[in-house]
Amino acid sequence: MARRGVVAGLMVGPLAALAVGFGGLAAISAGAGLASAGSDAPITLTVGVIQDLDSPNVTAGYLVSSYELWNLQYATLTDKAAADFAVTPGLAESWEVSDGGLTYTYKLRDGLTWSDGKPLTAADVAFTINTSRDQAWLNHSATTANLEATVIDDRTVKITSSVPDPKLPVMDVYILPEHVWGGFTVDEISTYAALDGVGSGPFTLTEWKSGQSWTMKANPSFWRGAPAIDQVIFRVFTNPDAMVAALKKGEIDAANDIPSSAFEGLKAAADVEAVFGTQGGFTELAMNGMAGGLGDGHPALLDLNVRHAIARAIDKGALFDRVILGLGKPGIALSVSPDPAWQPDIPVAEQYTYDPVEANRLLDEGGYLDTNGDGVREMPDGSQELVFRYAERSESENSAAIRELITGWLDAVGIGSTVDVYDDTQLTDVIGSGEYDLFVWGWTPFVDPDPMLSYFTCAQVTTSMDAVGYNDANWCDARYDELYTAQNQELDRAKRIGIVQDMLRLFYDESTYVVLFEDANLQAYRTDRFEGWTRQPAATGPVLFTNSSPTYVNLKPIGAGGGDDGGGLGTGALVAIIAGGVIILGVGGSLAMRSRSSRDDRE
Repeated sequence: MARRGVVAGLMVGPLAALAVGFGGLAAISAGAGLASAGSDAPITLTVGVIQDLDSPNVTAGYLVSSYELWNLQYATLTDKAAADFAVTPGLAESWEVSDGGLTYTYKLRDGLTWSDGKPLTAADVAFTINTSRDQAWLNHSATTANLEATVIDDRTVKITSSVPDPKLPVMDVYILPEHVWGGFTVDEISTYAALDGVGSGPFTLTEWKSGQSWTMKANPSFWRGAPAIDQVIFRVFTNPDAMVAALKKGEIDAANDIPSSAFEGLKAAADVEAVFGTQGGFTELAMNGMAGGLGDGHPALLDLNVRHAIARAIDKGALFDRVILGLGKPGIALSVSPDPAWQPDIPVAEQYTYDPVEANRLLDEGGYLDTNGDGVREMPDGSQELVFRYAERSESENSAAIRELITGWLDAVGIGSTVDVYDDTQLTDVIGSGEYDLFVWGWTPFVDPDPMLSYFTCAQVTTSMDAVGYNDANWCDARYDELYTAQNQELDRAKRIGIVQDMLRLFYDESTYVVLFEDANLQAYRTDRFEGWTRQPAATGPVLFTNSSPTYVNLKPIGAGGGDDGGGLGTGALVAIIAGGVIILGVGGSLAMRSRSSRDDRE
């Protein structure tokens, strides 16, 4: 699915975190990652992050940070090449197609085991696919909804789709150990703490100190062999400038979500490589479409002309230049994949570009007038002022700057605002309950657009807080759903691209999302400790928090031999990383990150 990133300005694709506190483990010291020659101390890679985990539970989390954990802990049947996302063998060493493309039979590698020593077999694969379908796991179901997995023998699993599936043979959902996860009911599984640390990827979780750090140790049972690094520590910072300082001083080995204001300066820092990457992440202003029947959204937002007026009131160019300092790309339509081929070409004349005169005209003609001269317009029947509740994320360096600009532009066309500040967990609940009017967050999509597109179907609208969906636009349209089903089953790539572009044009015109800008992934790493840093994709991607996170297994201490630029681990079938002001964020590689996965980028 998609992943929620940290938020615009920090420049990662979408989702957010419970992150607080930047104190790392007491054992972390300046000089950090490498053990000295002859030492028994573990070889440790320390990564600075702004976003903490929301949950280690793959059925419940949604932040980009959590996807990174899952990429490292859970291998997938197929992987993605680091260079270009091409499908490569993973847990499955080969596969065959039959039944006119509806059935794929996967052959597992010989001798696979979980990190606790128990055999990893076709039964684990079938359990994951069939249970995620039946229980509708948010971070799997976009891929598994139409699939049936059948065990042929311990090393062979047959997967049959009830409809044509353009994502196959890619099968990048995280495979879970049935002996750990098999005893949970649908109500129990999403609340499982998932601190067991049993996985099949290159690293497994050993400790999570909420607001401080999480630690993962090398898995000697990983099918590609044990990594050269003994452990990875993700150290959580509340102050991104402190994170940058720690990188320069050698207290950490790498950093994700470098502030725009610090990025250029890192290019000249000694023994530091600054990385400008893109993965299709974006930051958006979302409006409450009120389709779920929950909450108390402002009725004016149901008027398409009001939404268009809001879009016209926002100077995206100023946001791009003043907030993210030109590091990224101005936003137009929803970004659903790192591949720009899926994006529609919307002529400038048909875009809702900055035009406050047109914004005022739309509001005037709609009868939204300021009848008492207080500077704020009222509903046409005079029943309520146009004062919108703006929900601001506390876990983003640039949220306040974005909010100040947006509310100022709205004020200039007669729309008032009140502001409440929430951490990402609180904001997720506020959005699910429908008790908001506006918020800014972001997403980072997966390679295949399907997971990100699925988030805005009617089925993902939250109608009960007992089952929070991904559709944080709170918007539902039967035409969009019909097009979603069509692209979901279209095997001809060119035809499918056309359908997806029609969906994105419809979503753009409906304007419950105003994409403010496409985020860059700003990262940096020290060059004096490890080699093998791997961009994904090779030409434009970042080195960390990517779709399948190949860097970690490729890294070696300097002088220990070169890295491997081959495929990485799969990211679950999902999501669209929630980026931007937000929500990473967070699948076919599927998913986006607003990660607002199951709730929960977001970025």
